[in-house]
Amino acid sequence: MSKQKVIVGIDYSKSCINALKYAELLAYHSNSELLLFHLYDAPVFFSNSGLYFISSQSVAKTSKDKLKLFTEKNLKDSRVVYSAHASSGVFEDVVKDLAKKNKVQAIVLGLESKTKINRFIYGTSSTSILGKVQCPVVIVPESYKTHKLSKTLLAVDNAEGFSKGCLKTIKSFVNGTQSKLEVYHIKTPFEVFSDKKEQTLKVDANLTYPVKVKKAKEAVDGIVGLSKSLKADAIMSISRKHSFVYRFFNESNSKEIAFRSRVPVVVIHE
Repeated sequence: MSKQKVIVGIDYSKSCINALKYAELLAYHSNSELLLFHLYDAPVFFSNSGLYFISSQSVAKTSKDKLKLFTEKNLKDSRVVYSAHASSGVFEDVVKDLAKKNKVQAIVLGLESKTKINRFIYGTSSTSILGKVQCPVVIVPESYKTHKLSKTLLAVDNAEGFSKGCLKTIKSFVNGTQSKLEVYHIKTPFEVFSDKKEQTLKVDANLTYPVKVKKAKEAVDGIVGLSKSLKADAIMSISRKHSFVYRFFNESNSKEIAFRSRVPVVVIHE
């Protein structure tokens, strides 16, 4: 039986080196293998007689050699078993394929520090797959250097339950990181659902979490602010698969949390 893997994206930036450190820690704590993947472009050039492609075999070999050297230089924990994968293709397609072919504990990606205008114009590959793969996606901010796995904040919507698969993923991630889970509902002034009775999150027959309520003017502000006051090491967000409109706003919130959070954001696709 194949061992579960923590997959980490490598693009040789400062943010990916930081994400690698987090992925290495996660792999160790969850007893997973570490899989580094890098996407390279197949270079082309134009001439008067048409379009030419440089040998794909040559580019592939160069990319794999570079990834091997990077791995040997930056992986520090000898207790973690690792492998490396370099290929060309579309980012989302390659990530989905890797997730489909492997038993994945999490996909870890770095997030570069960008201004709001740059995020709007250029976007980011890291947040483009949120809610689109059937495993947790961990977005690690470039500024996050602590690399701890002690407390995770899970933000829930008190109007919606979770599927069995989602609950299983939450439990697997928390057990794998060996962290304490704090479950909160961020209550905004425009909320139409009542929270008169005490809410709980039942993960399974033996595990139930109380759902605490925190009031805030806006959901994302409330989540990010709460993570700071709780000194959480990660924020967990659930991306649901309901209507297009619901999914659009939910994924937008997940992306905004990722851009504004000072700690890693774990997005689970229900």
